[in-house]
Amino acid sequence: MSESSKVVSLSEKSAGRSGANAVKPAVLPSAVALLRDKACTQLFERVKTLFGKVDDSLFAMAERAHGQAEQDGLFQALRLLRVERRNIAERFVDNVQRAFQIRQEAQTEPSFAPDNLSLVHNDDLEQLVAADTMVASAKRDFAEPLTELCLRLDTLYAVKVYDKNNPLGPDVICDAFVDAIQALDLHIRARLTLLKKFEQLVMQQLREFYEFCNQLLVEQGVLPSLREQQRAARQRPGYSAARAAGGTQAPAGVSAMGEAAGQVAQGVPVSGHFAPGLVPSAAGMTPMPAGDLLGHLGALQSGTHYQDSGVAHLLNVGELLQQRLVESNQAASLAKVDSDVIKLVEMLFSFILEDRSLATPIKSLLGRLQLPLLKVAIADKSFFSKGGHPARKLLNELADAATGWQAPEQYESDPLYREISQIVERALNEFDRDIHIFSALLESLREFIVRERKRAEMLERRVVDEADGRAKTQAARARVAAVMDALVAERDLPPVVQDWLNKVWNNVLFLTCVKEGTESAAWSRDVRTARDLVWSVQAPMPEARKQLLSLLPALQERLREGIEALSYNAFEARGLFAGLKEIYRERFALAQRLTEERERQVKEQVARELKAATVTDSAEETTGVTAESTASESIAAASPEIEAPPHDGRVEVGANDVQVEVAVPPMEELEQAVAQAEVAPTTVEQEGLAPLDEEDPHWQMTFRLAQGSWFELKRSEDEQFRCRLAAVIRDIDQFIFVNRNGAKVAEFARLELAHALRSTQLLPLDDGMLFERALQSVIGNVRKKRSEQR
Repeated sequence: MSESSKVVSLSEKSAGRSGANAVKPAVLPSAVALLRDKACTQLFERVKTLFGKVDDSLFAMAERAHGQAEQDGLFQALRLLRVERRNIAERFVDNVQRAFQIRQEAQTEPSFAPDNLSLVHNDDLEQLVAADTMVASAKRDFAEPLTELCLRLDTLYAVKVYDKNNPLGPDVICDAFVDAIQALDLHIRARLTLLKKFEQLVMQQLREFYEFCNQLLVEQGVLPSLREQQRAARQRPGYSAARAAGGTQAPAGVSAMGEAAGQVAQGVPVSGHFAPGLVPSAAGMTPMPAGDLLGHLGALQSGTHYQDSGVAHLLNVGELLQQRLVESNQAASLAKVDSDVIKLVEMLFSFILEDRSLATPIKSLLGRLQLPLLKVAIADKSFFSKGGHPARKLLNELADAATGWQAPEQYESDPLYREISQIVERALNEFDRDIHIFSALLESLREFIVRERKRAEMLERRVVDEADGRAKTQAARARVAAVMDALVAERDLPPVVQDWLNKVWNNVLFLTCVKEGTESAAWSRDVRTARDLVWSVQAPMPEARKQLLSLLPALQERLREGIEALSYNAFEARGLFAGLKEIYRERFALAQRLTEERERQVKEQVARELKAATVTDSAEETTGVTAESTASESIAAASPEIEAPPHDGRVEVGANDVQVEVAVPPMEELEQAVAQAEVAPTTVEQEGLAPLDEEDPHWQMTFRLAQGSWFELKRSEDEQFRCRLAAVIRDIDQFIFVNRNGAKVAEFARLELAHALRSTQLLPLDDGMLFERALQSVIGNVRKKRSEQR
């Protein structure tokens, strides 16, 4: 902590430590060096004491953690802070020490800091808000001793000392601590707890610290009579009037101190010495309290008039505040966090007003919420990080309800436009500080949406059901045709069997496919029935006679059930059954004739063998085989043997029945034919389209589209409209699109859809949550610009 400590400005983190250390530090006046050492010693002790409190808090939080990951993160943070607490305290003090090396800098109004905006996302945003909030609170609560310290230091430095570069100001102290813990890999809850304890034990206790620093400088002879001069200034006749002219933005005592200090510290500006309007924060004026800023914004909210409801307007809040302050003859400065919030909200609404997912009249209405939402963000710094905030939810659901809305000629009378207009007007007229108005407006909107969507869903359901019915019909016909082709192909079937298949079972399979689907037991049963019917007239005889006798009763019953399911003409049904009966009579008669012929041939063969056996007695002596045994073997060899055939080409009719090889396709082959059945294109437009490669991004996109996604469809330059993907009919790869009212506006086969996406005839719209999309876009743009500037 010596006077020769090297310096790095905390605001120049991007410069890197090594480069800054190359700058030779200036020699500090003895009073400043003494103040630095004494102040840093006090700050060091204060930071050391907070770690015990943090330890207890983290342990209690870990025991109440909602999940294992969170608990592990908190315990890991607890262990890390126990190890690093000494290093953190030392880094913190080193950072404060370096701040005493003040360099001459231009005192201009800083622009919206990209580094700050780059943090405005999820966990990082909460840290940014926590730090800025504690700094703003300290400046407000300790304005008097802080201003005294600033004026005294200004007399000791060769460069101007003001609010931002005060080496012991709240900005420096807070930034020094944030920088000291920045590199630590801490769970976000642990990091925020650490910052909260720092605020409670250090930042909120700075009054005593600033009193100590001022007294130390008084003892060194630095402006020892400053307070007496302040009291004298307050007793002057013109003091009250001067303070009134200066406005209400500064805490008590600031204007008086500035007036008195003006005699000893030239050029230190305070509120009563500025022209009316917004004063740059770098000028040293105490920032306007949040309550005063909200009051000004509330006046602007009620006084802003929108002349053209069809045009979206982005408000320049800075200019409006400037105009209002000038009109009221007031001067005021904005806190850095409030200035950043104003600019961030402007950037968010700039994105919203350029979003092509919303029609211009709707964007015009939503643009009017800029001031109400800005007031919410000023009053509640968790607005940007709290996804469930009612004001954010209202904006998101307003945009979601309006996605796909197209402005008719008389859009002012459209129900949705009227509803959104009424909600926006209520927000402008009724919102002051109570955010519960947004919850009430959200509930009203949701009731309207439920009523509106119920009507649209009824029409949409009919559209989808109709398309689904057509698709099922087409798919069922294709799948039934695949089964029939596989069974009939290259087979010479009797006419009556062809009639059964074409007139009866074709329709039975079609109904089953439509009602039950091809994965059902009913479908498998009906396909097997058709296969058994073909087998029954083609099975080899007499080998399959027993199997056929076992099959026919069950087959006849299944055929009868199919006839009844179709309510088939009874007269024609009797004719079909009679035709089948005649075929089976002929097949059994054939089997009888073949069996008798084979028996006759067997007997003749046995007689010949017996005759040969009696002629050659020596054969018996040589082989030991009798004539009777030889005859038995001959009969067995000549009798037809019924063997169990391989799995493919078999018909199973019962657990005890013999299986006979037949020339009909197995069930597996039929199932494969059904799965590969191709449905013909449903639209004329698809014919002639060039096929796309499987890796084509637009072809791949058709498999990722989510039902409910919104698109902009361009039929021509003059015909463009918004539509939503209502359904994907999987059976025939068809995509159905409807408008907001549920009416069908387009349908595409998959190849058509891929070509439409490729040619930008169909453009996807961003229909995610509007606020989140706007915030992500703003952060991404600023990060991109910052990277380009490096």
